[in-house]
Amino acid sequence: MKRLFMLPLLLLAVLSAQAQNPYLPLWEHLPDGEPRVFEDPDQPGKFRAYIIGSHDTNYTAYCGSDIRMWSAPVEDLSQWRDEGPIFTHYVDGQWDTMFAPDLVEVKDKATGKKTYYLYPHSRGWQRVPMVCKGDRPNGPFTPINLTEDGRKCLPGSLIDFDPSVFIEPVTNKKDPDYAKGFRAYVFYGFQHSTACELDQNTMYSMRPGTELHDYFIPASASYGKVRDPEGTQYPALYKGQNPGEFNFFEASSIRQVGNKYVMVFSGYSGPDYGQGSTNSALRYAFGDSPLGPWRSGGVLVDSRGVVTGEDGSKLITTNAAHNTHGSLQEINGQWYVFYHRPPRGFGYARQAMVAPVKITWDKKPVAKGGTVKITGYDPYAADNSWTAKATDGTEYTGAEVTSEGFQIFGLPPYQYYSAGIACFMTGGTNSNDWMQDNHDIWNNSMDLAGITNTGIVGFKYFGFGGLKADTKGIKAFKGISKGDGATLNLNLTPGGHGAFKIHVRLDNPWKGEEIAVLDIPADAPRTAKIYQVSTPAVEGLTGKHAIYLVADGAEIEAPMRPQWGPRRPQRPQGLFDLHGIGFSKAGDKFEAPVVPQVNIEVDGQKLVMPTTPIRFTNLNGYTDQTRYQVYGKVSDNSNIVVTSDVPEVRFEISKVVEGRATVKATYNGLTKIFLIN
Repeated sequence: MKRLFMLPLLLLAVLSAQAQNPYLPLWEHLPDGEPRVFEDPDQPGKFRAYIIGSHDTNYTAYCGSDIRMWSAPVEDLSQWRDEGPIFTHYVDGQWDTMFAPDLVEVKDKATGKKTYYLYPHSRGWQRVPMVCKGDRPNGPFTPINLTEDGRKCLPGSLIDFDPSVFIEPVTNKKDPDYAKGFRAYVFYGFQHSTACELDQNTMYSMRPGTELHDYFIPASASYGKVRDPEGTQYPALYKGQNPGEFNFFEASSIRQVGNKYVMVFSGYSGPDYGQGSTNSALRYAFGDSPLGPWRSGGVLVDSRGVVTGEDGSKLITTNAAHNTHGSLQEINGQWYVFYHRPPRGFGYARQAMVAPVKITWDKKPVAKGGTVKITGYDPYAADNSWTAKATDGTEYTGAEVTSEGFQIFGLPPYQYYSAGIACFMTGGTNSNDWMQDNHDIWNNSMDLAGITNTGIVGFKYFGFGGLKADTKGIKAFKGISKGDGATLNLNLTPGGHGAFKIHVRLDNPWKGEEIAVLDIPADAPRTAKIYQVSTPAVEGLTGKHAIYLVADGAEIEAPMRPQWGPRRPQRPQGLFDLHGIGFSKAGDKFEAPVVPQVNIEVDGQKLVMPTTPIRFTNLNGYTDQTRYQVYGKVSDNSNIVVTSDVPEVRFEISKVVEGRATVKATYNGLTKIFLIN
C-alpha cells in the first residue's frame, strides 16, 4: 500500500482568531452557553473567559454526548481556544446526551485550593441530577453523586432541568458560614421554576434545615399567561408584583451586580414591545438576595433582532426564532449578555452569540425601591444606551443583535467576513430560510442562500473610524481614511435567474444613503466570484456604521417541496447566494479563504467523497463532526492515494484491516478522519 504523506497528528491548541458574532468558528454549534471568568490554571495571575455549553452534533435532535468548552484570554477576546469535550458519560453501552450545563468555582478558605463543580445536565435515566468535580476549569471531571455502577444518582440528588448554581462568598466573621467561606444555591426547571440552598459538603443535595422553593418565579405558557396552577402563591416575589410579568420558560442563571442579584432566564417576550410571543428571548429579574424576593426587570435580549421598521411606526424582527439560553458576564469592566441563535430557525445547529449591555443600579435595596436596569450598549451614544423605539409607543430595551460580538467599536473593515455573520435578514419571500448551517471544520463560513428580490441583508457594524488603542479585550485596528480608494467586495454566486442589482445602503436599509450599486449581468456564470464596487462614501467616516445590501431583480417562484419522505432543510433558490463581504484599499488584493478538498483513490478508482460528517448518536458517542464515511473496496494489497488541491494538507493513511482503512487529513491543526470500507 502506498502512503503519499505521513504526519503525526498535531497536538496544538486550535485558535479561532475572531471576535465577531458568532464569536466561535461558524462550524461550531455550541448552544446553552454559560459564561464564566476564571484564573488561568496554567498562568497564575492571568484570567480567561470561558463558555461552557451543550453541543449540537446530532442534527435531528438537541445536543450531543459532550459538554463543550471554549476559552479566550480576557486581554484578547479574538483568540478562542477549543478546550474540547470536558465531560461525557458512558454506561450500559451508550453515551448520555448532555443538555444545558453550568460550572462554578469554590475556593477552600484554609488552603486556597480551587475546586470546580460541573453540573452537566445529563439526560440519562435517573442521571439528570448528576454533579461532577475537577481541579481545573477545563477538567477532567469526575461524577460525585453516582452509584458505583454509574447508572443513577445517589439519594438526595435533586437538581433538575437547566441547572444554574450561584456561589455566594461569606466574608463576615459573624456569619455562621464564615468558616466555610461560601454558600451555594441552585436554580432549575422547565416551564416550572425551582430553587434551593445547596449543602456545601455535597454540592448536589439540599442543605439540611432549609426548604425547597417550588414555584419560585412564575412560569408562563406564552407572554403574560401564567401556566402554574390557579391560586399558586409566590413567596419569592415582592407583594404587588404581577406574576404575569416574569414569563419563565427555562434556562435559569444568576449573577451579582453591585449590591443586588440578577436572575436571567429564557422567558416569553414580544407583546410587551409589539411583537409576537417567543421564548427566543432572555428576561431578567432583580432582588436583594439569591433567593429573592424578585422584581421583574424585563427583556434582556430577543434573538430575533428587534429594530425599528421602515416608516418608524412599528418595531420589526430581522432574524429567525427558535429558543435561546445564556447569561450575563462582566469582562474587562464591560457587561455582556451571552445567548444563542438558530440559523434559519433550525434548532439543532445553534451558535454562540454575545452582545454588550449597559447595566445601571443604585445602592438602595430593592426592598426600599432600588432597581437594576439593563439596556443595549452603544459606546458611541451619549449615554452609552441603545434601545429601539417606534412612534406607536413600543420600545425594545434589550441588547441589540449585531454582527459585532466583542468588536463593540465595529468590525475592522479591511478584512474578509463570512456572510454567516449577517445580523439583519428581511424582505423578499423567504428571508428566514437564507442562513445555511455549516459543519466543515476547514470552512469557517456560512452562506446566505437564495436571496430574493427586495431582500435585505445587513451587517452591524463596520468600524470605519478605526480603533486607536487596545481596549476591553479588543485590539486596535485601522479604519478607512480619505484617499484610501475604498472598495466593497462581495463574494457571491449568481442564481441564474437573470440580471440583478445590489443596492448598498449606509445605516438604514430603506432610507440610508445609497453608497454603491453592484450590477450583475444576466450571463454571469453561476460560480462563486468576488464582485467589487467603489465606495468612496465610507472614507473618513468616524465611529461605526451599518451596511445593508438590498436585492433588486426578477421575482422567483419558490420550488415545490417534496410531498413524500422527511421534510429535510432545503437550500432556497434566489437571485444570488452570498458567501462573504469586506472592504479593501486601492491596489490591495481581496481573496476569499480557501477550503481544501480531499480526493481518495483506491487502486485507480476515485471514491465519492461525502460532504456531510457522521452525526453523533448515543451509540457512537462522537463529540466532534470530523468523521466522514467513504465507501470503496479495499484489500491488503490496495494502493491508496490521497491528494488535495491545497498543498498544506497532510495525510496519514492506516493499514488495511478486514477491508477497512482510515485516512487522517490535517490542515491548520484541524484533522478530518475519512473511514473507508
